[in-house]
Amino acid sequence: MTPAHLPHTVGPRDWAALILLTVLWGSAFAFIKHGVETLPPGAMIFVRLGLAATILTAWAHARGHRLPPLTDRRWLWMAGLGLFGNALPFFLVSWAQQYIDSALAGILVATMPLATVGLAHVFVPGERMTLRAVLGLLVGFSGVILLLGPSALAGLGGADTLAQLAVIGAAVCYAVNAIQARLLPETRPSVSAAGMLIMATLFALPIGIWDLMRVEAVAPTAWAAAAWLAIGPTALASVVLMQVARTAGPNFLAIANYLTPIAALLTGLVIGEMIGWPAVVALAIILAGVWLARSGTSSTSPP
Repeated sequence: MTPAHLPHTVGPRDWAALILLTVLWGSAFAFIKHGVETLPPGAMIFVRLGLAATILTAWAHARGHRLPPLTDRRWLWMAGLGLFGNALPFFLVSWAQQYIDSALAGILVATMPLATVGLAHVFVPGERMTLRAVLGLLVGFSGVILLLGPSALAGLGGADTLAQLAVIGAAVCYAVNAIQARLLPETRPSVSAAGMLIMATLFALPIGIWDLMRVEAVAPTAWAAAAWLAIGPTALASVVLMQVARTAGPNFLAIANYLTPIAALLTGLVIGEMIGWPAVVALAIILAGVWLARSGTSSTSPP
């Protein structure tokens, strides 16, 4: 980890970590879609978080890293990370998608980088909001809309307004989480990720147990989907997320939210879905927006 007194310059390692996060998060949609066919969302979230927390805690201990004592104030930070980074947004998006299309949900979640820029400007020393960075994020957001389908916006502000607000709420939660991860007192990424997921599991416990008590039959492949979601998009992604947030900062981390739909699209290609020219154009627009946002970022804060 970069010493705290030195500024951090985003380099190839940060971009590699961001791409890994993008692949993990983007591939999750297909597994979630399959899993919730027989496993209720609350149960899916609880199993996913609980298994991920167990894996990361065991891994941290195997490396000789110990969780802080319960009297340590970092548990309050990790509780906030678990609530805003996992339990609450997972539930909000899952609940909302019962009423709105996934494309519209994807577009609304993609407002997260815009929220992050504003929050980081206020709460993170050295993270400055520049006109060029905001312009780049807006360009990237327009690419997300094109990628997921402009027709998805037809239902914006309609009868399912509450569900749409829930997804926007999830986007804000992710933005808050990126800021919290940046400001967390010095903690090893494996330890902070394990603590975050332990707290998230506790938050998800009531509705998770309720759903598991009511479920009648769960397909074996649904359990397999939950297991992969725990291992990849949750456990591994949480460690990478904490590392990137601490070093490269929340504004850089927020770019993953624009790249994730691309990974989801490529996942669809792997399983046989067709990708047309509009998707290729959208990809170019998103990448142009990311470049513009990064070239306009003013960040002088230490990690």
